Amino acid sequence: MPADASPLIPPALDQLREHPEVVPAEVPDPRDPRGVRHALITVLALTACAVLAGTTSVLAVSEWIAG
Repeated sequence: MPADASPLIPPALDQLREHPEVVPAEVPDPRDPRGVRHALITVLALTACAVLAGTTSVLAVSEWIAG
């Protein structure tokens, strides 16, 4: 037998319909910026600049870009 819907959901939805001007506030993203996806052109341009500056390994390229 399926579970019954919570009896609190319809009254909560009715309250939201009564106040459509209420908008959730913008909350800053607390997550760590690691894992951010960068545009391919940016990655290639920075890598090319690092190689032209004399880096010779992937580690050196990443350190040059971070610097």
